[in-house]
Parts: sequence; C-alpha cells; structure tokens
Amino acid sequence: MINTCEAAIDRGVAFLRARQREWGEFACHKFTDAQLRGEGRLDSSPFTTTLVLHSLSFVRHASLDEMRSKAVGFLLDEREEPGVWRYWSSRNCAPIDPDLDDTCCASFALRQAGVDAQRLTSNVRCILDNRHGSGLFKTWLRCAEADNDVDGAVNANVLLYLGERQETIAARDIVIEAILADREDEASWYYTSPLALYYMVSRACFHGVTGFRSCRDAVIEKTRVYARGASQEPMSVALALCILANYGVPDSGIAAGIRLLLQQQEEEGAWARSAFYRGPEPPMAHSVWWGSEELTTALCLEALARSLVAR
Repeated sequence: MINTCEAAIDRGVAFLRARQREWGEFACHKFTDAQLRGEGRLDSSPFTTTLVLHSLSFVRHASLDEMRSKAVGFLLDEREEPGVWRYWSSRNCAPIDPDLDDTCCASFALRQAGVDAQRLTSNVRCILDNRHGSGLFKTWLRCAEADNDVDGAVNANVLLYLGERQETIAARDIVIEAILADREDEASWYYTSPLALYYMVSRACFHGVTGFRSCRDAVIEKTRVYARGASQEPMSVALALCILANYGVPDSGIAAGIRLLLQQQEEEGAWARSAFYRGPEPPMAHSVWWGSEELTTALCLEALARSLVAR
C-alpha cells in the first residue's frame, strides 16, 4: 500500500499546485446549500490557506517549497497591525471584523513556516484581552460592548497558537468539559461536524497543549463512533484519521480508512468537497456553508502522509 499512497500523494500535490492562486491563496467556496450542490461562489479568505499549510507540513514532497512560500506570502499580505487577520481577504472588498480563528490559525501557520517571532507576538495582548467573563475567548475582535460569541473550535485554535498559560487554562477546561459532557453541538457554532472540533482539539494537543490529553479517550471513542455512523465522505474519513494520528492511536481501522481514501481520489488528484464550516454568526440560523476540493484534498494528503510515517 505504501507505493499506492505515495502515488496518491503525488497526484494530490499536483492538483493543489495547479489550483493554487497566483497570489498564493488556496480557495474556498461559499454555498447556500449544506451539501455544497451547484458551483458555489469563490470567497477569498486566508482561513483555508492556513489549514492547507498545516496539512502540508506533514507531507514530504519536492514541489512543496514554492507552494508554501507563495501561501506564506499571501498570509503576510493579509496581515494587519497588531498582527490580526479578517475572514474575508482584501480581495473580497467586503467589510468584516478581524477574528481570533483567522488570527490564531494564520499566526500559527506563519510560526511553523519560520516567520520571525517578533512579527507575530505583537498580537498576543489583543488576543488575551478578547475574553468572555467565563474565560472563553470571543470570536470577533470588537469593542467590549459589541455583540460577540464564543466557539469551542475557535478556542482550541487560540490554544494552538498561545499554548497553555494562565490566561488560556479556563478556555481549555471549558472545551474539555463540553466534549466530556457530550455538548459538542452547543460548543461549536461555526463548524459543521463534531469531527472538526475534535480535529482542532487534537491538533492543539499534538502541538503541545498537553491538557487536551484529558479528553483523549473520549475524543477517540467519539471519533470511532461518528466515523462508523457517518457517511464515508472523504473529509470525514480524513478528519477521523488525522484525529487518531494526533493522539498517537495505532488503530486497526486506519488501514481501512486509508484504502477508502485511495479509492475515493478523483482522476485529477482531488477529493470531493464537503462543508467544513458555516455561518452566519449567531443567533441567525445557519444559511451559508463553505468548502472546497482544495481543503478536502489537503486533509486527505495529511492523513495519507501520516499513515506512511506510522508504518
């Protein structure tokens, strides 16, 4: 299976290289249908590019350096003082407040890419100041009196970037409590599947947020149960495999998941899109969803690459 995985990775990387925008972005599309039927609309944002960069950090391939360099350049172009990002890029020409999900995911991706730490840490104070009385971090960087919300996956991404410190422990523990109490649906407004929350929590753990080990067993069992009961769409399979990899699980079902991904890869090297996140912000009902072949493909490449390392 190793040679088959390597060939699939080659094709997936070639797809991403061909689809990367000339300014470095990996695209995401906006849909008014949760199944992402139809063409959708390009919705330029740094967010998907941060996720693709993270997934590609596990992939060893000769042609990735240029892709990563262009993606890093795109993120740096979208940075605003004091080191914050908005969901909509400058190419969207639409107003939106900066937010912690984009800010922390972009900051972490740039740190992984070796960008000078001084250019990144200037945003720490404004992130730490953006907390709810509970200790959870608010999603949007707005004045204290403005409407805002909290989301468990967003808080996991804050921890991914800031790590465990006095100011982040309460948020970490609330996210853990929500998972242990089966409150995932309440815990994350913006992400379409509990697997997305588990992915964010487990990747933060993998990158040093050791406190998230306390929900490890629960996340692993829930991931297995969800994967058995959910449709076997590529994104769900890839997320489940990456969650298990993040927690270091030598699971007997991993080989079956890898075989399924290999069967699902399309001729051009991509995997089919699925909705990964949704909006608008609460309390309005969900009416828009986002996803792309680029995002699903990156997650599938991460799953395949990590399965090779585990052999």
